[in-house]
Amino acid sequence: MNVLFAFDGDLNPYVDVVRAGLAAAGRPTDVGTDKFWSDALFRHDVVHVQWPETLFGWRAPTADEMARLRRRLREIQPRAQIVLTRHNAVSHLATAKNAAIFRELYELVESACDAMIHMGETSRAQCIDQPHLRGKRHVTIPLPVFDELYAPYLDVSRAEACRRLGLPANRKIVLAFGNFRNDGEKNLVESTWRALGDPRACLVAARWHSPRTYGFSPRHPVCLLRSLRQMARARWRHMRLEPKRNFTDEEVALYFAAADVVFIQRLDDLNSGNLPMAFLFRKAVAGPGVGNIGEWLRKTNNPVFDPRKPDSCRLALQQALEMSATGKGEENHAYAMAHWTTKQVGAAHARLYEALAAAR
Repeated sequence: MNVLFAFDGDLNPYVDVVRAGLAAAGRPTDVGTDKFWSDALFRHDVVHVQWPETLFGWRAPTADEMARLRRRLREIQPRAQIVLTRHNAVSHLATAKNAAIFRELYELVESACDAMIHMGETSRAQCIDQPHLRGKRHVTIPLPVFDELYAPYLDVSRAEACRRLGLPANRKIVLAFGNFRNDGEKNLVESTWRALGDPRACLVAARWHSPRTYGFSPRHPVCLLRSLRQMARARWRHMRLEPKRNFTDEEVALYFAAADVVFIQRLDDLNSGNLPMAFLFRKAVAGPGVGNIGEWLRKTNNPVFDPRKPDSCRLALQQALEMSATGKGEENHAYAMAHWTTKQVGAAHARLYEALAAAR
């Protein structure tokens, strides 16, 4: 059986981890959007699409490109099974200007697929009765815990990680990791942190702002004063707000190793890789009670919050900080290693492919 992941390399390690799990299950895969558009595609029995926008280089397609994709999917359907992983309900790249074309893109690929992978039952329940998705095979395969990818760094102690990152080891470290995509996510974190008001804790918000957000040139005194004031206010509140940049695997591991609690700052996302990462590094988690994120947090008894209710956010973070001192992180780790390992996720994908082949 030949399987193609219609995907190019990205900072998100998810696809590489799943492919590693498939290789361990005896199902090596090809990868690349170039193969999706070439005649070599027809040597594959399964074409697996992740984020549909990756077929166009992480951008909104034109009307002509959408027509080309329709033709391509019609060419594939008699020859191979199409699988789609539902990472999100709508594209993270969608804006008021391009939301319609992204919605059309998602619905096109969803309608063409033979099977849809969901990372939780919440996602599956949202889709199973939609008219264009009835009759599809819907399976739930959770996010992997990235155990093999970060294995070289799992022995780094919290104290060592704090030392290398310049963080105060004598404070409780709350980590909000990943790009802050909009002001709503920043407001969520800032308001929750103000409401918590715990002088014993330190917030680390990685990828908070653009590297050009703050200006410290004396040639621009207004910008300089504003930047100094913002940085001083953050320091006074024990907030470390870092610029957006690319991290190595080792740097990512250091942030999670240093944390006591991981705070998932999303408002209405379906999934978050921060959840399995927190579990891998034995951390308590507070996150929004939405999508698959809320489902898994409730299932594992980690605190959830309503992003629209500030007191709910404060209470969830406070509970997570208390849990971090009572072994919750170890419980989370044990759960993840029992259900979400790279090998388990890869084997689940392999079983789906085999079922699709048998059904043809």
